[in-house]
Amino acid sequence: MRYFAERIVRHGFLAGLAVVGAVLVGCSMAQNPGSDLAEQADTLEKTPADRQADAQQRLTDALSLIYQDSPLGGDLRYVSQFVDLNGDGQREAVAFVVPGGDCRAGCDFFVFEPENDRYEAMTRVPTSKAPVFVLDHRHHGWHDLLLTSTGDEQGNNRQRMQYAGDSYVPVDDDAADGAKRTPLIESLRSNGHVLPVK
Repeated sequence: MRYFAERIVRHGFLAGLAVVGAVLVGCSMAQNPGSDLAEQADTLEKTPADRQADAQQRLTDALSLIYQDSPLGGDLRYVSQFVDLNGDGQREAVAFVVPGGDCRAGCDFFVFEPENDRYEAMTRVPTSKAPVFVLDHRHHGWHDLLLTSTGDEQGNNRQRMQYAGDSYVPVDDDAADGAKRTPLIESLRSNGHVLPVK
């Protein structure tokens, strides 16, 4: 009798174990139907350094396209900074393109807006110089910028730029004088990034 009781308990235990195993396998399969979830997890686990590298590559691609026919060829570099200018949680890019390692006559300054998986140029200001500042003042939800441009014989000028609905435009007033400013790019002396153009 004892023999039969042990067999019933043992078989019942094994049957219960088999049911639990089947349930666990089913849950595992339901949670991992393919590699899509693994890819999504990899995307979510990107570090800030990974996101910075992705943004930098998208900016390089955008500038390379703009300067693809440049006579300066591979003698271009750029200095950039990423900042959320409109408070939407996405970082815009500001960049100076430095030709031939020199910006005495001024450089092209750009503001880029993220658009899906790339950056789109929304503003280009030629003959600009560092430093560039972001100001506390806003227009249409976007921070104003304070840009240095090449001036006349007296030297460089500071130019306030404000967002006008689809791009930044220069504004002639003294509102930037008392505004709190935060430097975005203080100098163009850093090596920056090489701009690969054909």
